[in-house]
Order: sequence, then structure tokens, then C-alpha cells
Amino acid sequence: MDTATGGGESYATQFSRVFKGDVEQLKPLDQVTKPMPKPEMAAQALDSTAKRIPFSDVYATRAPPPWRSLHVGRAVYMLWAHSCFIAAFACFFTWRRLVWHFGLYCMSALGITYSFHRQLTHKSFRSPKWLEYVAAYCGTLAAQGSPIEWVSDHRYHHLHTETPLDPHSSYEGFWWSHMGWALDWKMGQRRCPRTNCADLQSQAFYVHLDRHLAWHLALHLAIMYAIGGLPWVVWRMAGVTLWYHVTWLVNSASHIWGAQPYRTGDQSRNNPLVGFLAFGEGWHNNHHAFEYSARHGLGQRQLDVTWLLIRTLERLGLVTDVRLPTEDAKKRLAK
Repeated sequence: MDTATGGGESYATQFSRVFKGDVEQLKPLDQVTKPMPKPEMAAQALDSTAKRIPFSDVYATRAPPPWRSLHVGRAVYMLWAHSCFIAAFACFFTWRRLVWHFGLYCMSALGITYSFHRQLTHKSFRSPKWLEYVAAYCGTLAAQGSPIEWVSDHRYHHLHTETPLDPHSSYEGFWWSHMGWALDWKMGQRRCPRTNCADLQSQAFYVHLDRHLAWHLALHLAIMYAIGGLPWVVWRMAGVTLWYHVTWLVNSASHIWGAQPYRTGDQSRNNPLVGFLAFGEGWHNNHHAFEYSARHGLGQRQLDVTWLLIRTLERLGLVTDVRLPTEDAKKRLAK
């Protein structure tokens, strides 16, 4: 596998050098605005702190101590959300509710993949402002943060993929890259200051959602309660919780298990299961190779539901300036 290296450094060595033992501090990092060299896989595999993740060639180091800055409010919220997922099927299951909430699930999920990710983060296409804002609001209802917060984190992920400045590096293990990073607020603040999304911060709509996200989510749940009482609230939170894990699998599984047809210098993988579950987001090596591309499923039999939506809207004249990699670009990065 081809990798960009950090001068022969392991991830653990890089982490110690970058943070200098002060992971609890909140002061910004000097290196946050420019990409770091990638750790060297061979050096990481030989590091005394590294252990191989099963069924992969990734050796992970839990460099920071676990639970050093657990956000208690987030932890309590996650316990409640997961309890709702269990209760939806154990106590409030009906086929009618399942169908209705699958529709709501798809609405907010595509709000993340279509809007937050491909349009706002990577500017893969353009659309009229009314459609952009409607799609972004749908993504907001997935309760994964405001558009500004989500876009900022993801842009840092691409800038610093797999380095100690990546908000969810696979070199810190499956748990961290999947969910642990979302519970550690101090590390998140250090790695991802909101200095990389001036395009969204200049728009009143996104600033409003960033400041008043909790009220919009509370209103959404109040509407659920007005429609169907407690069962609808529980079912809506079940859908939100499921989408959390599907989204997180892109960060974790799609950086650990799968094929790498393109030389990206990182651990991004094409994971077919995540590709299916995440509406095309799991073709992650394709995405890291051509992060600007509106289409992630570039190969045959790589289902990309989000791309199908973009393509449909393009044919309707609602989406323009769709960006795709050329055949020459794909050949240059192909292994």
C-alpha cells in the first residue's frame, strides 16, 4: 500500500511530538492550518504501544488516555438515544411507525450525505439557495451538529487524515474513530477550531442554526410528539441513533477494512457494506482520492444513492456545476 510518510515516524511518536503532553489544554495548535505528513505504517506497526486491529493491516495506538475529558452531557444523551432505539422495537413497534420513520430517517440521512457532506463541505455541485437551505435543514434534523460544526470537523479530517490532528484517526483504534471522538470534547476543540468555514459563517442562515441548534431539535421532537405522542418521539430518536452509527462507520470501518484502488496516502477504504448503508459514503477510498467528486461510487456495482439523488436533481435543472473526476485523473491515482 502506498503511503505518505512522516519521516519514518509512527503515529504514537507524532502524537507525543504534536501535543507535548498537554492534551488537556485548550490552546490552539500551531499546525492546525496546514496538513501534516502521514505517519509511516511500518513504523507504527513496530511501535511498542501499537496493536493490530483484527482482520486489517492497521496498527492502532490509544495515545491519549481513555475518558480523560468525557463530555458528561453527551454521554447521558447517547445513553438516552440508544435506550430509545431499544424501546422503539421492544415497546412501540408497529409496521406503520416503521414505514413513517424510515422516510424521516432517509430525509435527515440524505441531508447529511447530499447537503452537509457533498455540497457544503466539498462544494461538489451547486443548487438554488432555497434548495440548499432546505437540504441543510434536513441534515440538521439528524442531530449531528450544526452545518458549521459538521463541515468544519470534516474539512479538518481531510486536511489531516490519519495524523494526530485528525478528529477521528483510525490509528487510535476502532472505538475512538467510531464513537469515542464524539464524546471527548476537549480534544475536539483542540483539533477542530472553527476557523475553516468562513463561507458558511458569512451566511445568516447557517449562523442561526449554529447558535440555536438545540431549539430546532427540540421543536422537531415536539412536532413528533404532537403527531404521534411518545412512541413517535422514541421512534424518531431510534432513527437518529441508527444514523449516528452508520455515519460513524464511515469514519471507522471505512478507514480500516476494505479495498484501496487509489493511491491516497491514507487508510481510506472502499467498504461495500458501509457503501450500501451510508447511501454511497462507504466508497471512501474513492472519496479521498477525489474529495471534490459528487459521485463516490465510481466503479461498477458501487451503489451510490446520494449520487442518484444528485443526478436526478441535475436532470431536473435544480443542480448545476456537478464536479466529477476525469478518466485521466482516475488513471493517475489508480494502483
